[in-house]
Order: sequence, then structure tokens, then C-alpha cells
Amino acid sequence: MALQSDRQTPISEEKNGPLEGLEWNNWIFKEGIARLYLPFLRFLMRHHGTDGYRFWPAPPSELKNLDHASLTISTEFWKMVGESSFDLYPQITSPTPGGIQLQTSENLTIKKTIFDFLSTKQSEFIVPILIQLGITNIVTPPPAVIKGFTEATTGEVSLLSVTPAYVRDILRNQTQCKLLQEHWKKDPENLMSNANELLSFLLEDASEDCLTGCSLLPLDGGSWGTFSRESVSQTQYFTSRTPLERSILKVAAGRLVSDGLEPPVIKGLLEKGMNISLLRFGCIPSLCKLAESKKPECRKAWLVDVWKYFELCVAKHPPKRDKYLKSIESLPVYCGSVVGEPDCLRFLTPLSLVSEGLPAIIDPNTPPLEGGKSVLFQALNGLILIDKSTFPTTEPPAESIESPLGVRRLIKAISCLPSTVPTIHSLSQVFSGVPIEGIEALSALILPRLSYLLDGDHSIADPLKQLPIWPSAAELKLAPHENLTLTKMIDQTTFLKPDLASKYKNELKKLGVPQLSYKDFLNDEVGLARKYLPAEKIGEYGRFIEMVYKENSTIFSSYNLAVNGDLCFCLPSTLYDSSVPLFQAAFRDQERSRFLHPKLAKSHVWRDFLIKSVSGPTYMECARSIERRNSQTIPDDQIESDSQMVFDHLCYDYPEMDSWSIWESLLEIRFAPINETTAPWGHSQLKRQQREKFRQRNKLVAISEAVDPTFEGISWAVKPVLRKKMGSLALQKITSKKPMIAPTTVIEHLKFLASHSEEIERNELQKRVSEIKNAYEYLEQNIQTCTIPEDALIWLNIENEDLGNMTLEIFRKSWSCTRNLCLNINYDSGEIKRVRSFLGRFHLLLLHAEVSALKPPTPPTLEPPTTQSPILEGLLKFREQRLLFDVTIIAYKPGGPLETFGAHKIVLASVSDYWKSMFASEFRESCTPEVALQDDPSTIKVLIDYIYTNKFVKPQHEDDVTKQLETLLDQLEMSGKWFLTSFKHSMENFLSDAHWIRPETVKSILECSRTYNADRLALVCEKYIKDNRAIVEREAAQEEYSSVMVSS
Repeated sequence: MALQSDRQTPISEEKNGPLEGLEWNNWIFKEGIARLYLPFLRFLMRHHGTDGYRFWPAPPSELKNLDHASLTISTEFWKMVGESSFDLYPQITSPTPGGIQLQTSENLTIKKTIFDFLSTKQSEFIVPILIQLGITNIVTPPPAVIKGFTEATTGEVSLLSVTPAYVRDILRNQTQCKLLQEHWKKDPENLMSNANELLSFLLEDASEDCLTGCSLLPLDGGSWGTFSRESVSQTQYFTSRTPLERSILKVAAGRLVSDGLEPPVIKGLLEKGMNISLLRFGCIPSLCKLAESKKPECRKAWLVDVWKYFELCVAKHPPKRDKYLKSIESLPVYCGSVVGEPDCLRFLTPLSLVSEGLPAIIDPNTPPLEGGKSVLFQALNGLILIDKSTFPTTEPPAESIESPLGVRRLIKAISCLPSTVPTIHSLSQVFSGVPIEGIEALSALILPRLSYLLDGDHSIADPLKQLPIWPSAAELKLAPHENLTLTKMIDQTTFLKPDLASKYKNELKKLGVPQLSYKDFLNDEVGLARKYLPAEKIGEYGRFIEMVYKENSTIFSSYNLAVNGDLCFCLPSTLYDSSVPLFQAAFRDQERSRFLHPKLAKSHVWRDFLIKSVSGPTYMECARSIERRNSQTIPDDQIESDSQMVFDHLCYDYPEMDSWSIWESLLEIRFAPINETTAPWGHSQLKRQQREKFRQRNKLVAISEAVDPTFEGISWAVKPVLRKKMGSLALQKITSKKPMIAPTTVIEHLKFLASHSEEIERNELQKRVSEIKNAYEYLEQNIQTCTIPEDALIWLNIENEDLGNMTLEIFRKSWSCTRNLCLNINYDSGEIKRVRSFLGRFHLLLLHAEVSALKPPTPPTLEPPTTQSPILEGLLKFREQRLLFDVTIIAYKPGGPLETFGAHKIVLASVSDYWKSMFASEFRESCTPEVALQDDPSTIKVLIDYIYTNKFVKPQHEDDVTKQLETLLDQLEMSGKWFLTSFKHSMENFLSDAHWIRPETVKSILECSRTYNADRLALVCEKYIKDNRAIVEREAAQEEYSSVMVSS
């Protein structure tokens, strides 16, 4: 080491010696002593276990002598320890009855170590738990070592230590949590203390989710709850502060926290926002739902506790009383017994009690009543007596039967008994078993308070009238006229006698007993009260109604004073005048219910009230009656003639029809007769079959299902035809609501004719063709709403010339669909047919139906014609005269005849590089007078003619286009082989014509043109395919299919 000037003290500061000496000493301290000490310490820890910690240097803060050397060595040592990979740390193995054993055979590196920096108390509790869960790589160093780590380790070195967060992460594993729970169950006496201590430790974690996912919440009954955030939890647990709260929470089975959980732990859980809460009155509604599954007696006891809790909550927060009551108003929190049903408890909601729809009152027998009141309440079977202990304590005084409010509730409750108790059907039955002293007690309760009860509350008047406090409950009406009370047409017992009315004059006035007006008297006592008239009283009723008509004839329009044939009362304006034939036909089977009773029909009283004229609604009723009669299993035998009578009304233009608003509804009523099957001689058999088919379904149809004879020609195959034409006004009104035919109807009609063309006879051809023409004209007129499927077989593709001499064969074979038709062509191509003259007139309709229109090929730009030179003219004459030939060309095709062509080598070689290379080379042909070619002789002749004339002669069109096209393509190929560019271009121009380029040939021409490098022709074919792709693809697919069928 570098020493100071005294030769004894190491240089520790810059002022004590040269800088180099200080740096040398620092290197010795850091890289020498501190680094060499680590292997030594490793040896000690391996052989001495935890005793080896005695040899660890003190951390800088623990040094007693703060000289430079000690401080530098200590600081560097602790830094190296944090970064060292040496196994310096003895681990804890397993707990023993005497404590914790240390293992000295194998130590851990810092990266594999979990350091126990906990306090002694926490360590003694937490470390055994971790070991039980299989965590054995725990190291518990002494305090000095812990301090050294915490002071010297940098942020680059992360020590894994036992913390609440670390333990929580382990216990989030449900398997580990279950293992801990099972271990604790073996020591039930300490289970809750262990749970409290562990939860207290985990709550030290500052994070909000310090317990989330851990099943460590001890519940009542021995189960465990899982912690989660209250804001997102689907399961809420409850804890209590008092025995009363715990009694209320007992219904939350499986969600009540064990009472052994200590208050500080509960407080910590609440502060962390865990899914645990104290009982609040806001919890009562959800708990009430749980209580409903309990036995009635237990449920009642629970409600008693709830109301006690309610009073405590109100005492603490008086302003919240109404809020608390509002939260439970729809829950069954009232409990009462039922009179006449021992051991029966009923649970009611506050709303049901307030609504007065139940026979319930607060039990007046607490304290017990005496005398007639006690008898009264013991005899009112079905009355619910609510226990005061399940009712707010501040409410019973107001609900007492000694108060007006209590009496009012009693009256309402009694009036509910017939509608709520199955065995009671009337108030008379309610009081049938009440002794006289009970009735007297009821009168004593009600009569002194009658004025108060009637003030501002009219709903109680009717129940009061029916109570047995009156000598006769039924005598509560006053007649409008004295003479009417004496007639036998009314029930005299419903009117109050004069002496009774006098005795209770003031009370009756307040009670509102009515003196009936004349109109009310007739409505209530003569009409609605009886619904029907006894047959023996029909004569007396006729005389009585004559008297009523004299007094007030206007009421006949509003009340059921008419009597029909069934002796039922009804409004006069709902009955029909039986003298009108239309009504007789429509309601033939309802004469008794639709017409006035015959014994009353002769009276002049009814002439102004019965239905006589045919209005829109009246006609609707007639039509519906026909529909109803026809829908019966066995329709009556006059239904068809009656339907004609009713339908015939539409065949005339009555002015009042213009104001009818029934047309849209009338369309859907099945009352209209359709054409009969029988037809005049000469009519179509197919048409007769369709009529029979429609009539088998139903002889009467809705107008919307049929067509007027006006439209028969373009729709008879699809819809039935009405028997008779409607009037112009009716037809116009109906078709404005819904057209009788639509383009889809006509299309289906055409499809029918096409599919049944084999059944159409010779004598009807002209008629059918005319109808088809009309159908096309209709579709063209309605082109905007017309959608024609491409595969619909609806087009009769014939020539106009065929119309005069139409044959069945032409008619049956000329049908086509949209996808098989094509405009702008004058030939048929495979399945694609050209549009013929009969269809051509409907050009707009065809375009709307998206019939394909073929675009012709666009030929390339023509090259200027070449002129023949004088030399060629001379050579041509030599050729014609067969002079000076020096080569003979022999052409033949395998299997075909030989043909020879004389020529001049100089001519061939001067025009064609092919011949030039042959004659001007060492090939055998250059010195022989004959050249053999395996090519079509006709192609050789054309090319030799071109060489001598320099003129392209356009071939005449032949009948067999395919065969001629093959020859021309052969010439195109050979012209390229002979390098006759001008001929090749001329042939390309010639083939770029619609006569050759067709949907079925374009692909083969394109393929050949690409093979022969005929680029101009290829461009024409490609554009043609692009312009007519759909047609070309169809024809190509059809040709492929045909070729496959032929080869198979």
C-alpha cells in the first residue's frame, strides 16, 4: 500500500500524499480486500450456516471507526454482495416444535432468495405460513445484515422480500388458499386469530387491491369469501355491529361475515373498498327478498327485527324516515293474520295497503276489544289483521278504528272481501255470519262519522250503500217519475221507499243516493240491467216504448232500447231494415240478431233509427257476413247467390261510393264470387282447368286475391277472375288502394303460359299470342316497378311473319329467358338467341330486363393498299403460262390428296425469307427441283397467289363458319411462318369482323392469335371479351360442357 511520509500510515486523503498513491490504495480496498473477502465469506456461510453472519462486515452506518479504509471497504463490500452470484444465504427448511431449523448444506444465491425483513413477531407468523405453502427459499438475516442490504443495494439490484404484496400474490392462487384454509381448520381454536393476524398483515399493503382475489374472508358457517373491489363485485358480504343487526343479516346465508373478525380488520377492509359492508337500511330490500323463502313464523320474527331496526335508524336520522319507508314500500314487510284461518299469516306491501285493494287493517284487538266490536272482528272471515309489531310505531294511532281514517280503511277492507276471498262472492255473504250486535257495532262506528267520510272522498259512497247499516241495501234509488215506478217493466225493489228516504234524508244527501233522470232510468233499469227481454213481455214492452218515445225520442240514438229477434236489447242504429234486399241476402242466417223483433217492426217508432241506406261501414258488414257464412264447415246453399247480390252493388256507380273510406279494408274480405268453371264452347281447356283449380280452393275470394275481368287476359293463370265487372267508380277506388295486378302477376302469368305451352291448343294460339303481347305492353307501361328475373321463361321470341301462320311447334319452341336473349346480333349462338321482330318492338322493356346487347368487334386501322409492280405482272404471266418454273411445291395433308404448284425460286425468295433461307443455303431443297410440304394445299395456293400478286383476296363467306374459320386461321399461321407480314396484317383485319368473332369463337381466335403473334387480332379479341364478358363466359362454359359430353 502507498504510505504517508511516516512510512506507517496508508495514504487516505489527497493532502496526505500523491494522488497516485490514494488511487492505488482505493483500488486495493475495493478490488482487493472487498472482492477477496466474498469467496472467504462463502466458505464461512457454507460451513457455519447462520453463524457465518458474525463474520459479515458492519454496514457503513454501523462502523464505530469511520476511517477511510474501513468506510471504503464496507461500502464496496455491500455493493458487491448485492451484485454477487455467490450462494451466501442459508435457507429455512421447515418449522419444528422447537422453532425454525436452518439448512447449512446448500445456500442460496441472492437471485433465488426471498428475504425475510419482517419484524420478529410478523416473521414468526408469516414465515411458517409460507413454508406450509411450499415456499422454502426464505432467508432471515440478522438486523445488521438487513441494514447493510437496505443501505448498500442500488436500484439495479432488486431484492425479493416477504411483503404483504408478495404473500397476497401467493394466496391469490386458489389452490394455495385452499391449502391454508385446510391447515387452519385443524386448529379451530386459533382459526379466527390466525385469520385476523393474516388480514392485518395483508392490509399493510398500500395498494387498493391488496386483497383482491384472495379467498380469506371467514364467513358464518365455516365457508370462506373471496375479496374483490366493491365497485365491480357481484357478491357482497355483510358484517354486523349489534346482535339486532346480526339477527337481521342471518337471512343472508353464505354472505354473513364471521363474528370473530376483529373491528380493526373490518375497518381496514371497509377503508380498502372491499366487497364487505355494514348493515344499512338500504340493504333491507335485498335481504327481504332472501327472507321470503323462510318459514312464515321465522319471516314474521325477522320483520319484527327489521321494524325495530327501522325505529333505531329513524332515531339517528329523523329526516330520512320517509326515504326509508319509500325504499320498502313495494316489499312485503307487513305481516297479519287472517280471520277465520287459524295459523295463517299473510305478508303485505305498504303500497298494497295504501292502494286499498286488500281487505287489511291494523289489528284492533291489541289491546282486546269488548262487546259487539270484538264479535264483529271475529266474524269478518277473510279480513287481514296486521300485527302492530310489523308496522311503524308512529302509524297505529292514526289507523285505529276509533279514528275516521281507521273507519274509512275498515270500510274499504270490507268492500274488498268479495273480490279477494275466493269463497266470498258478495257483501251479503260477508255479513251472513255476523251477529246482530256486530252489525250494531258497525253502525255505531260508521254513522257518527258519515259526514267526515263523505267529505271529499266519493269512492267510499258505493261501499257505504252496500253495508248492512241500512234497513235494505238494495233500496238506494229514486225514480224520475212516480208513474214509472208502478210499471211492471222495472224492478221496484231497487228504489228507496219514501219513509226510509225521509228518515235518512241528510245522510242520503251526503251519501249521494241518486234521483235518476229519465235517460238514466231507461239505460240502467230497462236496457243494460237486463240484457234481454222475456218473451212474455214483448207486447207490454211495445206499449212501454211508445210512451218513452213520446217523452224523449232523442235517447233512442244512444241506448239499447231496440229488441231483436233473439229478444236481446241493442241500439236501434245497429239493426238493419229487413225490407232491403241487400241486407236480406247478407244476413240471411242472422235474421234474429240483425233485424228488429217482428212484433215491434210494424211500429212507427223505429222508422228513423234502423239502418236503411248502404254506407261504407254498412257494406263492410254485409261483405263480412258473406265471408263468415262461406267459412263455415258446411256453407249454406244460398251463399253463392247471396254473394252475387252483395257483390253486384259494386257493379253500379252509386254517387255515395265516392265518399266511402272502406276500400282498403274491403280488399281483404273474402266475399267476391269468381268465374264459374263452365265457359262458352271453344274456350281454352287450360283456362277452364285454372278456373276449376281456383274454385276448388274457394268459390268466394277477397278482391285483393282476384282480378277484374278487365285484366283477365294478362293474369287469368295466376289469379281468379271476378264473375262480373265492377263499376268504374268502384274499380278506380279499389285500384287506387291496391292494384289488382302488378308486374309480378303478369310475369308469373307469362311463366305459366311458357311452362304449359304443351297444353295450349291450336285454336287458341292467336288469342294467347294477343294476350302475351298485351302482357308485354303492360310491363313496358309499368317498367319502373318491373323486375324480371334473368332465368324467368317469359319471352315468346318469334318473328312477326310467324303471327299469321303460327304453329304449335313454333309457339312451344320459341320461349326464352332473359339470360338466353341477345340484342344487336343477327344469328343464334349456342343457347343465346337473337331477339326476333315480335319482341323487337319492346326494345325498352328488353333493355330494362337487362337483356344482353352484343358489342361488335372493333377492327384495327387498315393499312393503305399496295400496288403491283410491272416485274410481278410479268412473272405472274410466266406462272399462268407455266414457263420457266424451276421448283415444284408438293403440298399434302396426312390422309389427303397431293397437289403440286409450279413456281419460280427467285420470286419466292424475293418475297419470303422462309423461301430465301431454303434456296440460298446448303439445304437439300436449294439444289432439288421439288419441295414437299405437309400443309393444306388450299393454304399453299392462297399464299403463292399472294406472293405473285401482292393482293389479299377476301374469301367469300361459307355456310360452315367454323370450318372456314379453321382454314383462315391456318392461313394466318402459315403467313407468319413464311414471313408474309403484309398478308398476315390483311388476314388479321379480315378476321376482325363480327362474322368471325362471336361469343363461341372469340376465345379460340384469341388463343390462335397469341400463338401466331397476331397482336392486332389479339387486341380486337380482348376488347370484344371485355365488352361482352358475361355472354362470352356463358358460351365458353357451354362449349366446354358440350365437348365433355361428346368425349364421354
